[in-house]
Amino acid sequence: MGQCVKGVGKNRWLLLRFKYVFILSTLLGSSLLILFIRTGTDILFYSNSQYTLLDSYRFGDSEAATTINTEGCTIPDLKPFDESVNKFIERPKNVKQCKDAGNSLLDNNDTHIWVVSRNLQHYDIPEEYNITCCYKSFYRPAAISDISSINVDDRVLYEKCIFFYDSIEVSHEFVRVSCTYKFKKVYQKLFLFARRKPFISYKGDIETSQNHSTYNVIVIGIDAISRLNFYRTMPKSLAYLKKKRAIELFGYNKLGDNTFPNVIPLLLGIKEADLKRACWPNTRASFDNCPFIWEWYKQAGYYTALGEDNARLGTFNLDKFGFTRTPTDYYIHTFMHEAEVLVGNNKDFNAYLCMGDKYFYKVLLDYIEGLASTLNPFRWFGFFWEVSMSHDYLNYPMLMDDNVETFLRNMDLKGHLNDTILILLSDHGLRWGDIRYTKQGRLEERLPLVHILLPDSFQEDYSLAYKNIKENAHKLTTPFDIHATLSDLINMDEVKDEQIKLRSQTSYASNKNISLFIPIPGNRTCQTAGIADHWCTCTKTAKMSVKSEEAQLAAAYLVRNLNMQLHEHRQCAKLRLVQILEATEIISGTPRNEEIGWQEFMVVVRTEPGDGVFEATLRRNTHEWILSGTVSRLNLYGDQSRCIHQYQLKLYCYCIQ
Repeated sequence: MGQCVKGVGKNRWLLLRFKYVFILSTLLGSSLLILFIRTGTDILFYSNSQYTLLDSYRFGDSEAATTINTEGCTIPDLKPFDESVNKFIERPKNVKQCKDAGNSLLDNNDTHIWVVSRNLQHYDIPEEYNITCCYKSFYRPAAISDISSINVDDRVLYEKCIFFYDSIEVSHEFVRVSCTYKFKKVYQKLFLFARRKPFISYKGDIETSQNHSTYNVIVIGIDAISRLNFYRTMPKSLAYLKKKRAIELFGYNKLGDNTFPNVIPLLLGIKEADLKRACWPNTRASFDNCPFIWEWYKQAGYYTALGEDNARLGTFNLDKFGFTRTPTDYYIHTFMHEAEVLVGNNKDFNAYLCMGDKYFYKVLLDYIEGLASTLNPFRWFGFFWEVSMSHDYLNYPMLMDDNVETFLRNMDLKGHLNDTILILLSDHGLRWGDIRYTKQGRLEERLPLVHILLPDSFQEDYSLAYKNIKENAHKLTTPFDIHATLSDLINMDEVKDEQIKLRSQTSYASNKNISLFIPIPGNRTCQTAGIADHWCTCTKTAKMSVKSEEAQLAAAYLVRNLNMQLHEHRQCAKLRLVQILEATEIISGTPRNEEIGWQEFMVVVRTEPGDGVFEATLRRNTHEWILSGTVSRLNLYGDQSRCIHQYQLKLYCYCIQ
């Protein structure tokens, strides 16, 4: 045991695979409670001061060398605190508190907003003085013809002001309150309420009943956090999921570089490249005509919700056109956009962390919890995405851990998890920074987290589907499979044992969309799963000299390819190769075709101007070089690409001054 704990600070949680339960006390003369608690096959190591999750060590386990080990895919076993990445893990420092945290002039519950008199002193207002506050509701109006497509999703209309002095009853979803003292505005705050709306069916009728034999389905995304960084930075949340026997996907492999190409397969079941055919047959426009999964839930009689904690970096809004029509019953983009503009503060690189005195991610969590209470007992589907805290920094998720665990605990205590399937996932690991230059960091970036929390009744009523999803946790999986799984949950007849038996007799060997309730073939490869070689974690590699001919040719082709992509954008500088940082031959993945003479290489290069660091997988045959997948950027580009608005090219463009 001592060997496994070596190098780890005192007073920590450690997740250990061990056989016994201990209670120890007194360490070096000081009192310290150490408790091993068994949770399934895992052991949580707890101290009475602080906790964090260390690892899933297995003692004497010959399988510890791999995370996934099937006929079609082998993924190496990675330790969360491997020495190659451990040096990058530390508690974030100098993160500013939200503005007016603890001194808010206004507070609220589910039904009222009121003035906090004791905090008047913080605004140089006598406590006995009555300030005047203006309550204004706002909303997303129907599409207006004179709004250009680029900002159509940001449109907003405000209702007339309702004045109050001490408190006011809430009757709207989105509210802005501003308070004045001696004719001067001294405070402003926005409020988001999860209010019950009439259920409008897909046909436009108002209905009062639903099918209650199904489950609520909530998908919550945390941006840019790998499976193992979730272990390192959010141990409390992980421990609670383990306690509730959530199923973790150990071989969940991303499909594209950033959020968008990984969310599109999840929500639509297609690749990003197929969007034009599915959504924009004539010209690229908004996402209104895309067959999102929530449309199918709506047709099945569910309420639907879509929410992100950042409007500017929104999945469908960053250098895109968003939605002209309101896509779901509950859609909070309008609110988040106003919040960022009016009260956003504590900006840290790309995002405002705070909405007034509250973290944006906490606003989103509270809203989800509110919806779960408001919509009970009606069935609903929700897709939510956190980006503000986790997008830019490896360790910032540590700051969310307490609140995410509290959210999970509250959902459980209020009974919401009894009839809800909750999927907590990510799109990819951190794509840039020092950790990304390590071999483990490269793999982690391609292996996001997925935890699926199923109600106890699911295991009892759909035992075969439950058995299959547990086994598939140790297979190669992708966002395509999450989409297929979400599709199954619309009609629970598809998940009954008899139907699962019938469906399991069908060959899925060549399918890229396989429900997690169906056995995934053990011979599944990245190729059959729809994963480009550049993103595949099943590959084996061999280091090469950066001075080798293959490395030189591959690097030269990569830079030429980048310049070809930028050719029509004259505002972008032509890139020049400065240095080859790394070269690797990929010796498994997509099978090497000896007749044609295919070889695959991964190279990492540095270019100028802009000091960009790029990583790409290239295939060489006897005649030419071919780029396999997209090109990754491993360092931040800041405002270097401000002159271009195509999200992929922003990675490569250095704007000419």
